[in-house]
Amino acid sequence: GLLDPNGGSTRHLWWRALKLPMYSVAVAPLTAAAAMTHHWFGCVNAPQLGCFLSGACLVIAWLNLANDAWDHSTGVDANEAHGGKPESVVRLLGNDDAAVTKTHVAATSALLAGLFLIFKGVRYSMASGMASLSTLSAAGGMLVAAIALGHAYQGPPFRLSYKGLGEPICFAAFGPLAVGAFYLLLAAGVPGGSVWGGAAAQTLSVRSLLHPGVLGAGALVGLTTTAILFASHLHQEEGDAAAGKMSPVVRLGVPRAVAFLKRGLIAHHVLAVAMAFGGLLPVMACVSVFVCAPLAYAAAAFAEATTVEPKKLFKTKYLCVRWHVAHALALGVGCWLDPWMPWHLAAGRIAGAAVGAAF
Repeated sequence: GLLDPNGGSTRHLWWRALKLPMYSVAVAPLTAAAAMTHHWFGCVNAPQLGCFLSGACLVIAWLNLANDAWDHSTGVDANEAHGGKPESVVRLLGNDDAAVTKTHVAATSALLAGLFLIFKGVRYSMASGMASLSTLSAAGGMLVAAIALGHAYQGPPFRLSYKGLGEPICFAAFGPLAVGAFYLLLAAGVPGGSVWGGAAAQTLSVRSLLHPGVLGAGALVGLTTTAILFASHLHQEEGDAAAGKMSPVVRLGVPRAVAFLKRGLIAHHVLAVAMAFGGLLPVMACVSVFVCAPLAYAAAAFAEATTVEPKKLFKTKYLCVRWHVAHALALGVGCWLDPWMPWHLAAGRIAGAAVGAAF
């Protein structure tokens, strides 16, 4: 194919620009929310879930495109020698003002289409009559807050990622906010309420976020997503510093940042056990999370072994994405399986009532 000035083929760079693995950050919160909806209500409204999945992926497309456009204005993606981004959409479109405009137009179009599909999914919740207007408004507000944080992360006038706040924003937006909001909306979309005997209340409220496991699953999803963002900076210390971006690797330096990532991945699994013992996470969800532990170890081990060659550390992000995807699927399967476990059956659940439900 045609060659990019940095040596890669244009076709290959466009493939990298698509960032297909990154759409897992849209799927993961919905996987957790849908699994917890099944955990407490016995079924999930499949068409509604499809609307949310499509809409969330379009919102991520907006986020990726807008980030490329805003990064162009600061120059953080410009210098490949300092960890820049040759696969930036703006650079691929010509690296000029027209390219920035095209990228913003595409980003805005993706956002509007995504919001339309998400609203279409919300209409299922409104039609069921299972949740009050205040509850649906709270869920909508949580989604709006998550999207607003996505803009504040990189867009003016905030540019909070340049102040070192990218990771907390990522955790809040993709963790408790997204998982909590989608849980309320999916639960409200279940006609007739829970099919489990003695399970969640028939009428939803904001307090339904306190159903055991919901916020616990949200926290774990937020942490795995944050690990991807943290790892993505490891090879960009010089570029971030030159652009005035106070990312974790700039604040800590590469060796300390790699050590912090390793400790964080260990702490993640300790937290899962603590939440399971405290009733904040289904037991089978905790077991499933540990099934993916070798993938977390692989990411930490690679980063540790590559510390002396920072330019190669970009692969750590993809190892974290692999763990994130497996973790999301395992967490969902664990939450889905948990109601059939003996400790729930003994408490009065009727496992057979949900067999064949749309999930």
